[in-house]
Amino acid sequence: WLGLCSIFASSAMEFERALFRIHQRTLYSHPLKQARLQAEKGLPWAVAALGTCLALLHVDYVGRARCLPSALRHAGLWNTTLDAASFPDDALLALTIVEGDEILDLKLQMPTSATAAVHEKAPVVSRDSGLKIASHNAARLGTVPPAAVGAPEKVAVSASATDGTASAHVASTAAASDSAPAVIASYIFSIDREVVLMRPSVLRSHNFTVHNLSVSERCLAPSRTLGDAFRLLDGFDGIVINELAYTLRTSGYLERIEPGGSDEIESWAWSAAQVEVALPRKGRTIFEAIGRKASVLLKSFITVFLISSLTGFFIRVAVNGSAVLMFPMAIISQAAGQNSGRLTPQVLIRSFPWIGVHVDILRRAGRPLWPLFKSHLIFLFLQSFAYLSCNLAWRFILYHKSSPEGFEERVFSFCSVLELYNLIFVRSLSTAAVFPKLAMGCMVWLHFYIFSSLYPFFSLALATCIAVCAYIMVYCINHYEEPALHADPFNHTTPTSAHPRALYLPQLSPSWTLEAAPLWTMFYPPEPPSAYTEEAMRHISSEEYLVP
Repeated sequence: WLGLCSIFASSAMEFERALFRIHQRTLYSHPLKQARLQAEKGLPWAVAALGTCLALLHVDYVGRARCLPSALRHAGLWNTTLDAASFPDDALLALTIVEGDEILDLKLQMPTSATAAVHEKAPVVSRDSGLKIASHNAARLGTVPPAAVGAPEKVAVSASATDGTASAHVASTAAASDSAPAVIASYIFSIDREVVLMRPSVLRSHNFTVHNLSVSERCLAPSRTLGDAFRLLDGFDGIVINELAYTLRTSGYLERIEPGGSDEIESWAWSAAQVEVALPRKGRTIFEAIGRKASVLLKSFITVFLISSLTGFFIRVAVNGSAVLMFPMAIISQAAGQNSGRLTPQVLIRSFPWIGVHVDILRRAGRPLWPLFKSHLIFLFLQSFAYLSCNLAWRFILYHKSSPEGFEERVFSFCSVLELYNLIFVRSLSTAAVFPKLAMGCMVWLHFYIFSSLYPFFSLALATCIAVCAYIMVYCINHYEEPALHADPFNHTTPTSAHPRALYLPQLSPSWTLEAAPLWTMFYPPEPPSAYTEEAMRHISSEEYLVP
C-alpha cells in the first residue's frame, strides 16, 4: 500500500512510461478484460463461501475441545473432583486420528531395557472397545524397530484396580492386518518439550509413561466432506492443538509424525499464558475485553505497517537496482552483433537515467563500466539478504506464536503482490483513494484474527483475505482505471504517457530529474493536482506536446 508514496515529481521518466505501457496493454487486452469481468462476478461468491466457512469452523473448533476430554476420561486421565484433565508433566501422549466412529483410549507403559525385546513387535494395541494404535507412533518413541512397522500384532489389555487406568501387555496371538483402521494423522505431545526430544533409549531406560490415544475422525469432523477437506488442507493440526490446549490448559509441545518414518517433522509449542490470554477460563469483563481487542488491533496495524513498508522498500530498491542487469546484456549483445536495435545502451541510458547518467559519464571518459555494475549488484545482493533476514526476524518478533509452516512467507509474498499491483495499476485518483485503504484494512483484519486466538484457521483466513483483495483489485481496474484511461488526456487527473499517474509530489531537488528520488520519499504522501497551483502544473502540461 506504500507503493503509492514512491511516486516522485519526475513522472515523465521513461521507466514510469514503460510501466504505464504495461498498464495500457493489460487494460486494452480483450481476453484479459473478459477474465476481469468474470472475476468480478465470481469473486464475491468465493468471498462469501470462504467467509462463511471460516466463521462456522472458528465457532466450532477454535478454543474448543470436542473429543479429547471424553477420550481422557476413558483413559483414566481425568480428575473427577476438579472436573479437569490430569496429565503428568513427564508423560508422553501419542495421539492418533483414525478412521471410524469410536473414541478409543489406552495407557501404555514404556518398556524397560530388560523387557524391550518382548515389546519390540507391538505396533498395534487393541482392547475390547476396539482401540488401535498407529505403528509408526510406537516406532517414533522407540518401542518398535522400523522393521516392525506395518506388521500389526494384538496386545491384550488389563484394567488396573488401583487407579482405574489400563496397562498394556503383549499377547502372543497376531491380529489380522485388516483389523486396524487407517491412520489419518499421528502426533506426539508432552507438556515439556524436552521429554519429546529425548532419545528413545533414554525413554526406555527411565521407564517413561506413554499414553497412546486414538480419536476417531468422525468425532473431530462429523461430516465426511469436512473430514476430507481437513485431510487435504492439513486442518487436523489446528484442531488437535486446540483440543490439547483447551483440555489441559497448560503449556505444550506437539510434533506431527509423517507416515513412513520421514525425517521431516513439523512441531508447535505454546505456553499456558498464551492459552489463558486467548480465552480465559473465567472470561473477561467488558472493559478487559475492549482493552484486549484494542491492544490486538494496535499490534495488527503495526505489524502490517512494518511488513508493507519493508516490502515496498525492497521492491523500490529491486526495481532501481535490477535495471543495471540490462546494461551488460545490451553491451554484450551489441559487441556480438546480435542487437536488434531495440535494446541498445543509448536506449537504456534514456530509459533508466538514474543509472544511465553514470554509464554515459564513464563511457565518455573512457573508463570501464564493470566497477559501476559490480557496485550496483553488490548493493542489490545485500538488500536482498537484508530483506530475507527481516522476514526471519519478523517471524520471531511479530509472529511470536506457533503457526503453520510457511505461513509468514505466504503473507510476505502476498504483500509483494499488493506492492506490484500498486506499482503498475494504481494510477487514477479513485483507485488511489480506495485501494490502499481497503487493502490495508484486509491485512489488518487478517492479523487481528490470527493474533486474537491461540491457533485459528490461518490458511483459510489468508485465503479469504486474498479473495477480498483480488475482488478489490479487479473492481478498481474495471470501474476506475479503465474509465480514467479513456478520459481527457490533457486533464492532469488522467493517466497518460506524459503524466503516468494522477498523483504528484513536489520536486524538492533538481537532481530528481535524473537521479532516483531518495528512499525516504516512500513515506511522503502524494497529492492530487488540485493541491498545486496552475503555475506548478504548467510544465506537466507542456510535456503533453513533447511526448511522441
